[in-house]
Amino acid sequence: MIHKTILYLFMTLILAACATSPFVAPTPTPLSPGPGEEVIPDVDLVEAISLAGKWRFQKVDRFDISMTASEFDDSQWAEANVPAPWAEQGLGDLVATGAVVVYRLQVGVPVDWKERQIGISAWFNPYYGGVYVNGLLIEPLRKPFAPYADVSSVLKFGTINTIVVTTQYDGYLQFTDAGPLRIGPLAERAVVKIDHEDITISSKGGEVEATLVQPEKGEGLVGMVLDSTGTHGLAEREVWFDLADDLARQGIVSLILVPKQQTPERVQAGIEYLRALDKVNPQKVAVFGVDLATEAVVAAAVADAEVAGVVLLSPAPAKDAAKLGSRPVLLMVSQDDRRGIALQQAQNIAEQASGKATLVTLPGDGRGTFVFTGAWNQVRSALLTWLKETAILP
Repeated sequence: MIHKTILYLFMTLILAACATSPFVAPTPTPLSPGPGEEVIPDVDLVEAISLAGKWRFQKVDRFDISMTASEFDDSQWAEANVPAPWAEQGLGDLVATGAVVVYRLQVGVPVDWKERQIGISAWFNPYYGGVYVNGLLIEPLRKPFAPYADVSSVLKFGTINTIVVTTQYDGYLQFTDAGPLRIGPLAERAVVKIDHEDITISSKGGEVEATLVQPEKGEGLVGMVLDSTGTHGLAEREVWFDLADDLARQGIVSLILVPKQQTPERVQAGIEYLRALDKVNPQKVAVFGVDLATEAVVAAAVADAEVAGVVLLSPAPAKDAAKLGSRPVLLMVSQDDRRGIALQQAQNIAEQASGKATLVTLPGDGRGTFVFTGAWNQVRSALLTWLKETAILP
């Protein structure tokens, strides 16, 4: 009886201490990055609750804020496994159309997270989408790569929370090393460190501004010259950054050219600059031209037999395409771009470029780098598949 009394008193003291003492979150051990890595704040990959799985979803003609409320009745909505591109959710015909799809999920959050910083990573579409937690719109602290937000102040701990995601153009945009959808304590994690450097290259046609995007470490890497001039006549730089960053995380060094005028000499100067970099394999340099950059990119590749391959997005006519020989060519074009005229032009180039040409038809009517917004997954997948199939990317 005495032993039971002592045990009872002991348990009472423990429970009292737990009731009066504040929760003390564990102090995370500082993370040390490895060679070529950087440490970023993000939602912890170990302690987090996965948000992947079945969500309620519905295509809507007009989004209404009432759809984000916990009490909103979504019982008649369909279910889909996310994250996934729309094509894998039976919504492939909506890709690149600007349609709006709303997703809803209810998830419980542990009460013992209350004294910690809690983040959420739930951006299916970082360009034209929104994330709501318990009816409040939250903004990511970093996007599009590994986006997250601190939601500590909007969560209900020890009970159910409602998460709503709105998307356009496609349901989920893929990025290397972005991590799974999740909610949990904030922590640190190591990712490939990417360097951006604005440079000026000398060429026979005059100086060319450019941005070099590369992983901090590496050797024998693939190099790619990225060159886009749209129908507005201006060379583009920033629109390449998301793709160039994603390529860098997979061991590809990109050089984004911003020429005042498109000439083969300026493109060739970019090719030679990449070849001279210590970390780039000079036999693995390819060129990627968009829209009005097509002719200059093709002509530069024709003049340089060592160019490993040519990628053309929304290509303009290229009179020298037949001179590319047996080198691999990837053409990507929206099926309804200029009511099919662009597709016919791409088919003509593919026929001229012998049996090494691959033609990928993209959804929608987007042209040039605008296609990155409407058909990101398709462009990214087609490019990486082509690079591996042609052995340009090991």
